[in-house]
Amino acid sequence: MKRRIFAMVLASAMVLSLAACGNNNGGGSSNPGSSSSDNSGISSSLPDGSTPDGSQPDGSVGDTSEPGEITLTLNQTSVKLTKAGATFQLRYTAEPDTDGIASFTSSDKKIATVAQDGTIKAVAPGKTTITVEYDGAKATCAVTCDWKEETKPEQKPDPKPDGSGSGSSSGSGSSSSTPSTNVDLSAFYSTITGKYEFGFLELADSSILDNVYPGLSGISAEQMLVYVCMISMNNGEFGLVQVKDSKDVDAVKAAFQSRIDYMVGDGNGPGGAQYPMAMDQWENNSRVVSNGNYVMMIVHENCDDIVNEFNALF
Repeated sequence: MKRRIFAMVLASAMVLSLAACGNNNGGGSSNPGSSSSDNSGISSSLPDGSTPDGSQPDGSVGDTSEPGEITLTLNQTSVKLTKAGATFQLRYTAEPDTDGIASFTSSDKKIATVAQDGTIKAVAPGKTTITVEYDGAKATCAVTCDWKEETKPEQKPDPKPDGSGSGSSSGSGSSSSTPSTNVDLSAFYSTITGKYEFGFLELADSSILDNVYPGLSGISAEQMLVYVCMISMNNGEFGLVQVKDSKDVDAVKAAFQSRIDYMVGDGNGPGGAQYPMAMDQWENNSRVVSNGNYVMMIVHENCDDIVNEFNALF
């Protein structure tokens, strides 16, 4: 009897022992790959595997870089001007556009100056750098002013009569003045349109000028050739003017620039060019330049090459 009771007690003890071992090894299983949990049962990791402080499972820190800086692009990074007073308008594009205001400076104003609308003006032969600053971003344009300074020929007095009897003096020693530059704008237009491909252009008469370029027909000019495009897909125009009075140069340039601004639009709706491709042409491939009493407006994909050929005339 005692042996039977002892066997039952021993069997019960073994059963209890096995049950205890099962609870220690088999209970509280976790999902493979899941992160540890705190006492509240909430996971301390984020969906991407990082912890709330930004660190990754391997201890590294995630991407905390700041947004990219502004990229400033100029329509020209080098410009050559071949006469004192020659101009070129420097334009910029900022990405992203922060609605900031750009500033233009010249490293040597004795060589070339620059206005705050980007107009570079040649002063004397040499080299300078135009710097454009926009909301912390900078871009530069190298400017070369290259021409020979004109020297007036030495004037010799008329020879005195030698008393040989005629009493008249010889004209071989009389002084002569150097004629001013006279450029045939019609010939220049023919050369350029023969070299580069243009769309449909028509020489504007006074009525068209008054409609398209208000105020231009009232300016006194030696030569005025303004070729306009009268079709809806207007990809460019070509204007050439020689004023009689140098004081009218700015008025001509203003009329040309007003036409460009109208075709581009103010950003609140389509401009006069109507089509996106045409408006892009007017905005990015338009130039208004002057040289002495001559002014040119060109809207063409090769506008910078044409500007160089225009400046080479003088």
